[in-house]
Amino acid sequence: MSRKKDLLIVESPTKAHTITRLLRGRLRVLSSKGHIADLPKSRLGVDIENGFEPEYIRIRGKAPVINELKSAARQAKTVYLGTDPDREGEAIAYSVAQEIKNGAPIRRVLFYEITPKGITAAFNAPGEIDLRKVDSHRARRVMDRLVGYLVSPLLWQTVKAGKSAGRVQTVALRMLVEREREIQKFVPQEYWLIRAIFATAEGERFEALLVKIDGTNVRLTSAAEVDVVRDGCLNTTFRIETVNVREKHKKPLPPFVTATLLKEAGQTLGMSSRRTMQIAQQLFEGVDLKKETVGLITYPRTDSFRTAEEVIETARRLIAEKYGTQFLPETPRHYPDRKGTQGAHEAIRPTRLELTPESVREFLTPDQFKLYSLIYRRFLASQMADAVYQQTELLVSGGRFTFRAEGIKRLFPGFEQVYGEPEKEKSLPELKPGDPVQLTELIPEQKWTQPPSRYTEATLIKRLEINGIGRPSTYATIVPTLLERRYVERQQGRLVPTELGTIVHDILIPRFANIFEIGFTREMEKQLDLIEEGLEDWRQVVARFYQPFKEDLDQALAETPEIREDLARELETKCPKCGKPLVERWGRYGKFVACAGYPQCDYVFKPEPKVLEEKCPQCGKPLVERQGRFGKFIACSGYPDCSYIKREPKPPPRQLEEKCPQCGKPLVERQGRFGKFIACSGYPQCRFIKKEKRRKAKEKQEEK
Repeated sequence: MSRKKDLLIVESPTKAHTITRLLRGRLRVLSSKGHIADLPKSRLGVDIENGFEPEYIRIRGKAPVINELKSAARQAKTVYLGTDPDREGEAIAYSVAQEIKNGAPIRRVLFYEITPKGITAAFNAPGEIDLRKVDSHRARRVMDRLVGYLVSPLLWQTVKAGKSAGRVQTVALRMLVEREREIQKFVPQEYWLIRAIFATAEGERFEALLVKIDGTNVRLTSAAEVDVVRDGCLNTTFRIETVNVREKHKKPLPPFVTATLLKEAGQTLGMSSRRTMQIAQQLFEGVDLKKETVGLITYPRTDSFRTAEEVIETARRLIAEKYGTQFLPETPRHYPDRKGTQGAHEAIRPTRLELTPESVREFLTPDQFKLYSLIYRRFLASQMADAVYQQTELLVSGGRFTFRAEGIKRLFPGFEQVYGEPEKEKSLPELKPGDPVQLTELIPEQKWTQPPSRYTEATLIKRLEINGIGRPSTYATIVPTLLERRYVERQQGRLVPTELGTIVHDILIPRFANIFEIGFTREMEKQLDLIEEGLEDWRQVVARFYQPFKEDLDQALAETPEIREDLARELETKCPKCGKPLVERWGRYGKFVACAGYPQCDYVFKPEPKVLEEKCPQCGKPLVERQGRFGKFIACSGYPDCSYIKREPKPPPRQLEEKCPQCGKPLVERQGRFGKFIACSGYPQCRFIKKEKRRKAKEKQEEK
């Protein structure tokens, strides 16, 4: 009889592969391939009358995975659940445990980094599934389902079929719409700046800005005021009034947490939040470095700046060896967490500082290298000395006018040797109070006050984090959800609400003032934290949420006819059938124009299709561009006599950086009957298909 082995179950095949290689086969490692259970897609799945009990069911297509896990558990000595150390991971571990509970004993292990050290630490301190975390996840899932499933029909009846509302996403949409309306209401105000060019007795020239008139801070609002200043300066003698030289110490930023990583990757690397988290998860789960497979960064879903003391000491040793002791602060740096931080995780940092970005570059994709380099440099810089600058300020006075000139010079690079851009240096001539200077030129510049900036994905996530909305595990899903629902669009990298998004906002926000209010949403996040801490019961939290929500919902549903009428916009054009005005309405498939006399008059305006120069290959009549329920298409203008529809050629498959494991050619992303899948570009000679991706696509199709 063979000796039983321990079994470790994680949620990701990549993570399973990395741990298998690190443990060298000492135990069996399997993957649940994500969640195995969820609320049903076809019904509410929450028993409101029975304490909001959720109805979790097996996800369609997961039976083979579950059967494999159950079979392995029966043959194991002990089963360890090593899913991610957050609420989502705890929920997956709980679902797996429910399926395999009649097998071997079950223990929970937490991997904060996928390295030999991190794995050893986890197995040295096995525990039980944290049911408080499971309850917190359950409460969030139930509240999100109640909002999404019960509010969405209001949108179907008033705006467009298939549209939905999300508890957190709608708050984000509110921020975007409110910012857009601020911008629309903004009235630019004129103002003027006056820069002067002065020359010293030695002929050195420098620039200064007018800051005071008669000792009062200046604000010029018209060209006439500029002319008064110009005339007053013409015959005035100017001297140096004061010279102020001081040192400025610039401190490094703390290591990354999820929100700051998403913001920085968006601004400096141009990565979306979803892409950033995909790559960060890859770096966490493990990269094959030929000699070893290892996770390069700690868990990337965190809101804590905490760093282990031994890691800080390692960083200080490396800094001293590579850059010199002058680049070390006297004492290690510790960064305080914000109030309400879930401090179980460390900040996002490299797992091993000897694995520099350049040393592992050949094993990483370009995007992996960029993100790893950003994380590595940010962490190392966070333990380095201040950058030191010398700032010089000259005040130049003459008559009623005072000008200020500023210079800056870097004295010591400090952490900027590794991370960040140094400030642009600007030199000033050596002068002392009383020295005469000559005004050689005045340069007036007309300016206008600017409206608030539109949010980028990164700045919106930062605003959500500051307001306590969402958590590290949810940030990356918020904007993609709004984009997929077509509530917002990107314009030059900025997020702009669409007409549809604005209408959804105007329907929901007045009628659900509480649940889509920033303060209320922040309070709900705190309640979820209290559930995790064992200080609140999840059912009571959901009940307190549901009672006012249900009252608002009933009132909103009763107002459905009024909402539809409020959305209708009367046009100047008259109905060609009965002469009444035409109105623009929102219906099941979006916006349309119809007669105000409905139902007595059933006229609906159908826009003329755009006629193209191309001819129909079947009958020779012109082709036209039509709008159908699934979007635009090109067909024959002779319909219904000719039913020709132009089949657009498929775009070439998107080539990936990953190579085919069978023949070495690049893998490509193709579109099949069940959605996207990944296969070899050498087809038909090589028929390799990445099974997991195809299976997921098929399951996704089956669930619809």
